[in-house]
Amino acid sequence: MPPRGFLEAFMRLKILRKLNPEDLPEVDFSEIPLKKLEVEMYQPLCDAINDSGVCSGFKLIDVSSSVDGNGIPLRPDLAFVPTDAEDLMDYTVMECFVEAKLHDLADPFYGNTLNNTIEKMVGESAETRGQTISYAAALLSRQHRTFAFSILVFDYVEEPDILLEFFWCYARLTREERGFDPTVVPASAAEAKLLSDALSQYIKESQPRNVSYLQPKPDSTYPFSKMLVPTPNGTRELIIGKPFWDADSPCGRATRAYAAYDMVEKKVVFAKDSWRDEDKDILSEAVIYDTLQKSNVPFLPEVIAAGDVYMRVKKKKKFQRTLTQSWAVRSGKAVMWRLPCAELRTLVHCRVVQQLAYPLTSARSSKEAVQAIRDALEAIKVAYHDGKIFHRDISTGNIMISQSGRGVLNDWDHGLRVILRNTLKAYRTGTWQFISILLLQNPLKGHDVHDDLESSFWVLLYVSLHYFKHNQGQLIDLTFFNECKEHHDGEDGDGEVHPLGGLKKSGFLSHRLKHIKWRCAPLNSLIHAFGALLNDYQYYYEKADGNDDKSAEAQFKAIQEQLDQVDIVLSLFDTALASDEWPENDALPDQFPRMTDKQEDQMIHDLKSQAIATAALEKQAAANRRASPISTPTRSALPGVRSSARLVQRRDEQLALTPEAGPSQLLMSSRSTVKRTVDEVPAELPVFRSKRAKTAPERRPLKRAPKPPPPERPVAEHRYPTRSKSNGSRRGNSLKKPQEEDVEMQDVRRRNPSRSRTKSKSKDTRRVQATASEKSTEEKRQTRRKGRQPVKSTAGNGPSRPPPKSSTRRPN
Repeated sequence: MPPRGFLEAFMRLKILRKLNPEDLPEVDFSEIPLKKLEVEMYQPLCDAINDSGVCSGFKLIDVSSSVDGNGIPLRPDLAFVPTDAEDLMDYTVMECFVEAKLHDLADPFYGNTLNNTIEKMVGESAETRGQTISYAAALLSRQHRTFAFSILVFDYVEEPDILLEFFWCYARLTREERGFDPTVVPASAAEAKLLSDALSQYIKESQPRNVSYLQPKPDSTYPFSKMLVPTPNGTRELIIGKPFWDADSPCGRATRAYAAYDMVEKKVVFAKDSWRDEDKDILSEAVIYDTLQKSNVPFLPEVIAAGDVYMRVKKKKKFQRTLTQSWAVRSGKAVMWRLPCAELRTLVHCRVVQQLAYPLTSARSSKEAVQAIRDALEAIKVAYHDGKIFHRDISTGNIMISQSGRGVLNDWDHGLRVILRNTLKAYRTGTWQFISILLLQNPLKGHDVHDDLESSFWVLLYVSLHYFKHNQGQLIDLTFFNECKEHHDGEDGDGEVHPLGGLKKSGFLSHRLKHIKWRCAPLNSLIHAFGALLNDYQYYYEKADGNDDKSAEAQFKAIQEQLDQVDIVLSLFDTALASDEWPENDALPDQFPRMTDKQEDQMIHDLKSQAIATAALEKQAAANRRASPISTPTRSALPGVRSSARLVQRRDEQLALTPEAGPSQLLMSSRSTVKRTVDEVPAELPVFRSKRAKTAPERRPLKRAPKPPPPERPVAEHRYPTRSKSNGSRRGNSLKKPQEEDVEMQDVRRRNPSRSRTKSKSKDTRRVQATASEKSTEEKRQTRRKGRQPVKSTAGNGPSRPPPKSSTRRPN
């Protein structure tokens, strides 16, 4: 969503076009002929724009084949960069990107909005829109922006003025008008060193906890910057580098989390940069923390600074807000986009600075993890009863551990007032893996404290399965955390698509949980007791829902009242923590580690390589089966594979390694970093072998023991009679050695297996066969006239051969 600054930049572009149209230089496009390929458009367009001087201080470069030094595989066609930048793909310095297309079919937008929609949803249009979204996400992830421009070029030869005017006006905009956030500026080398040194010291002091998500060394793909955070008395300066959490999306809240250096406190702190909902009924995170502190809510993070981002314009505060919702259309009572999607909300840029805490997954023992979750439950209880606020986003990332080893309930940016729990404002939110069953099954259900309590159970279960010993090991199926399916509302609904889930979670509580046993006895007892309580809650809810079962309804209300007080859950944790059977330092490395981006890319590449190789092997094997014995090649047509037998063996090996066995066991045929979907790759593409360098030493053939000579066969001095197919009489062959005759007969069988063993036939025999063939042909003609099936001819002691079918027979 672009903020208000985008509208001002857009208006300034229009003003520049009206004030100085005569200053626009002329650009000669005569050197750009009509192209048949997109790639042929890139360099001529760059040369025409750059040579004209239309964009002083900037240049247009071809980056379609350039390798990005930031490790991003996404490459647009062209990039608009400052003149002093290198002609390389670099999202950290790119001003905007250009995507060129040959025809209007690739245009992702309609020329008019009379049909109440602006986006094309099929074909090349959807593909182009996906490209621009991916490029925009990569650009915004490497820069601090409030908005960014992107350009789609189609017919620039017939109407070059539109493109030229944009570049001419863009070059005359200020940095803020071009979309750069004025509250974030580049940091100096000395300031960057302060952050690096402080991070190194913090990581050293955090041992033996796992804080591998923090990187003390500078990362050139994310330049160091100085960020201003609003405070009640002004602003606070932070030095930031690469975020350890990035939403990696150009839409939504766009949350980033940093380990930053506070220039005032002179230490490492936690900084969060995001876009919150602006709604009079929804409090900002800064206001929520203030309300919770006044209500004496325990186990909260220590907030250093928090507020909405603003700039000073004529001594007035100008807050950064989104603009997209202003371009929506009104459909009935709700403001909707021109597509049937969720209601667009106004977002406000905000930042929060807190003391650093350790993630829950860094707990050194099961008791420490349980204690942290218990402290978070205490915060949920007091916030609900005294502060009148729900958290609504209980997750493994929001329950943290302080330096003293106690729990911290962080990230209250989704907090909601209790009085709004049953209103439409209480839309479903949270981390999907930990949302309660009832919220997953009904997205319109109002949030309640029971949902936060159930989310705490799923957090406890997730951590216990990943980091503590149990009898299931790595064989347990964890897909119930991610279960999701789409539900399309009909005429009676709101017409939207809602993701639903919870069915597998419900089945886990009622059937699968009882089979899991943890080695830590107090942890095992706590999980099973907590799960049984939630299972009863779910069971009586489903039994009472839509039925007249008074008993089930009474049981459900009783459990609901107990959960509403939260004390029943806290008592389970207190009983477990009071046990003397807790082991020390029993935390294990993650038994189900999440793949890094590099590992995920490699897994996807291996799967695609296997699909390509398997398709090629199957095609070659099918071709070998269709070929006749005489035409069977001694070597495979696929480069790099020696024989058809090896093809079949390699195919069987790959088919045996199913995806269920794990991606790490799949065969890998290449190390290419180019990402392509399986649908884009032709199935007949072979697996090529790289050529050996000329300077490489010649490989010597393997020494093998010589085969022993075949035993000699005695030569019989007599004739070998054979039976002729023409008349059945015996004819004598000339005297030959048996070995020579066998070779001759094999050659005859290869050419025509149905023929007799004799090398040649006499003229009489051929004449008899020709007569039989003519007779058979005449019988077939008569049969077709009578409408009967042809009768096989027995002339010549053998069936007549049908005429060849040119459509199916392959030439030798």
